[in-house]
Amino acid sequence: MEKALDVWAIGVTLYCLVFGKCPFMDDFILALHAKIKSWPVEFPEKPEISEGLKDLLLQMLDKNPDTRITIPQIKLLPWVTKNGADPLPLEEEHCSVVEVTEEEVMNSVKLISSLSTVILVKAMLRKRSFGNPFEFQSRKEGRSMSAPGNLLIDKSLFQNSTKRHPSLRKESSGDVGKDMELPDVCENEAIS
Repeated sequence: MEKALDVWAIGVTLYCLVFGKCPFMDDFILALHAKIKSWPVEFPEKPEISEGLKDLLLQMLDKNPDTRITIPQIKLLPWVTKNGADPLPLEEEHCSVVEVTEEEVMNSVKLISSLSTVILVKAMLRKRSFGNPFEFQSRKEGRSMSAPGNLLIDKSLFQNSTKRHPSLRKESSGDVGKDMELPDVCENEAIS
């Protein structure tokens, strides 16, 4: 069986691109599963599609993975090749095996060992910059990146100290939605 699941996924994607909706839909996952297993593929009246495209979609969404069309077979269909006028290259003509070493596999995924690294990367992505996210040189000195016009940054919050940020202190106010208590976290605990 040659990647029958991939062909199914491509078939669903093609159906969605053509009709703007999924071939099977339901609000409940079990009902959706039942529809996928037992309901036939139906085609909306609009947009009108060719018989060749309809045939391709039916073969890609064949419920039996053993009889589902394969990628090499798809590449030979008249709808794909414009009735043979524009044939696709065969795998033997343009595909080659790529050798991957064990070292490349081991280096392909890196574990993030600390929360501070995650916080740093998130801050860098938010700024869309790979510079130091805690330096605010691109803005007016002392101005917060997210604060409205007249609010300023307390620079002592960004220095390496054990001073707690005001938003991390246990305080309660009469405002609705602002009276939740936050844990006692010191700045150096969140960064280290």
